[in-house]
Amino acid sequence: MIAYTTCNGPSSMFTGLDGRFMRRDVATTAVNMTYSYPTYDILMVLGDSNTQFANDPAKNGFVAQLAEFYQRQMDVLNRGFRGYNTSSAREIIGSVLPKTSVAQDSTTADDISPLFKFAKKLKLTTRADEITKALWPYQKQNYPGISNILQLIIILFGTNDSRVEWSEAYNPIDQYAEDLQYFITLLQDPDSEHYSPDARIMIITPPVVGDRKIQELAKSRNTEPEWYNNRTQTYAAKAIEVAQAANVAYVDLHTGMEDVVAEYRKNISSTDVLDGYDNYLIDGIHLNVNGSAILFGLIHDTIAKNWPEMIPLKS
Repeated sequence: MIAYTTCNGPSSMFTGLDGRFMRRDVATTAVNMTYSYPTYDILMVLGDSNTQFANDPAKNGFVAQLAEFYQRQMDVLNRGFRGYNTSSAREIIGSVLPKTSVAQDSTTADDISPLFKFAKKLKLTTRADEITKALWPYQKQNYPGISNILQLIIILFGTNDSRVEWSEAYNPIDQYAEDLQYFITLLQDPDSEHYSPDARIMIITPPVVGDRKIQELAKSRNTEPEWYNNRTQTYAAKAIEVAQAANVAYVDLHTGMEDVVAEYRKNISSTDVLDGYDNYLIDGIHLNVNGSAILFGLIHDTIAKNWPEMIPLKS
């Protein structure tokens, strides 16, 4: 919905809430107008700051990499919330996940879509849902306007949940597991208003924690560390346990990073067992360019293994 306010500018102009000047004589058509924008199918990434910051191409963010990987095939939505754990995310999840709508078998795709026109020429069908089925998987470059189905949701929490008990963001591990299962149920339960039967689900464990860097930062701030790698590791194991019980895909990012760090240590002379984490983390908890590359690689491999039809055919 679009709303506007008046301003002290020229009498023939008014200002929208977005700050743009518009002619006053179009106000009657703009107020209360809603818009439906053609989209591709959806890939959503839900998580904490490691997701929120992952749109940054300068950091080789894994969400930015997914957007490039699926360009003209899926719209990649970043739903990362800095500082959130699974319980705080649960409070807003109703405003994040798509709402289930009744299938409209007689609905035709909008002529705005070039793909629809192409499909009509081939006499595939005039029904949007059948066109979608006929042309899926979208392994080749596509056009928006045919469908906006949630095809894949990636869920990455645990870094904040696993903080020490005195931290405001701490979330007990059993509650963490219950929240993850709740998100899965919202998508898989036919009675849920967020039921998404086509959605593939991928759970990602929290990444490693660089204990030495966290200790250094805490000392500089005259406080105690809030993160420890061994704590986060237990939450990573719990995330895998939830995913396996629910029979959904998962990425063991924690172990994947530990393996890479261990290999990295073989090539350095220091005997400090904590050496190596700084090569993959910015500040002990957030992925840097190298850490993001690890995560994107693991996501890619998991998609290829579980849903090979979702690997684009690059021209």
